[in-house]
Amino acid sequence: MARFRSNRWRQLGQSMAEYTVVMAALVGGLLVANRGACPDEYEDCIEYLLTVMHDNYDGYSSSISAVHEYATDYEVSESTGGWENGDGGDGSDDGSSGGGSNPEPEMPISQTTMITAYGGMSNLGEYDPSTGLVTQNGEIVGSYDPNTQVFESVDGETIGNAQATDVVADADGNVLQREAVTNCAEPAGVIGFGYRSQADGNFYDSLQFNEMDVDGEGYCTEASYQVWDNQGNEDGGRIVDGYYYAVSTTPAEYLDTGVKEPDGEVVFFDLGGGSYQCAVMAYGWDSGIDTEDLSDEEIYAEQLKLLLEPNEEETTKIGTMDSEHYYTQVYAYGETPSPNDCVSSRVITAP
Repeated sequence: MARFRSNRWRQLGQSMAEYTVVMAALVGGLLVANRGACPDEYEDCIEYLLTVMHDNYDGYSSSISAVHEYATDYEVSESTGGWENGDGGDGSDDGSSGGGSNPEPEMPISQTTMITAYGGMSNLGEYDPSTGLVTQNGEIVGSYDPNTQVFESVDGETIGNAQATDVVADADGNVLQREAVTNCAEPAGVIGFGYRSQADGNFYDSLQFNEMDVDGEGYCTEASYQVWDNQGNEDGGRIVDGYYYAVSTTPAEYLDTGVKEPDGEVVFFDLGGGSYQCAVMAYGWDSGIDTEDLSDEEIYAEQLKLLLEPNEEETTKIGTMDSEHYYTQVYAYGETPSPNDCVSSRVITAP
């Protein structure tokens, strides 16, 4: 289901409608399910499309050494971490051999889809959407029906309510969390996003999975948190230190463009009686409230009206923090808990 957001506050740097038109023109009706978008500052969206097509279907286990099967007519990356087309490189392939080509080198990290059950506690294996098969360590263990969310093992056992989850993993099969690259300030100034491989210890960008040099002076990395949009779909942005960044799939070159301005802030609304919201609001969402002439009670009432605005074309609410992802980060990956279990920049309570 596509994301819908008011044109006034819709992602800044992302356009799924334009993305779909480009895909239709280039791949002749091939449907590629992707939640991100090509950043405005990144000009080669064809390159982006090919990378996502590859990564969405690539395995993550070290036992899987499949050859990358997407087209190589386009140069995927100019950096040493990517691949070049057959006419480039050192000239060893002049196109005259006609005897096949060497397999592409396996990427140190890749994106894949995992099938999990029992609230994510049981990992059933890697899912191939093109065949419906689920594998572990290269062996077929069953099949998955995304329509019924039923996993059926090769032994005939069925498990209902199984979930397909897109993950990024390193060469050893470790599932990786997307991290923010910051300027080490407090609060953090975000420069880009990527993944730290547990297999080789290197850091890779979140767009092309090319290596990034972020271990020098002036760079820090820290946790980022997922967002659900107002329709309950996963948002492509990330929360870092209480602020929301709409574009979190960034190439290595993004580091050269400096600190990014946030697109929103996270606000913990204490609604009383045990009710609350960890809301992601568009940056400057309550700047139009007259704080000089209104009482504290009236200001609070106006803030709640903005939070609860039902008109999708008028709302300044982007979504809510993904609490399940937050708890996973905190309790499974050892991140520091935030007050109210909400990675917020401020708290709003009734006066």
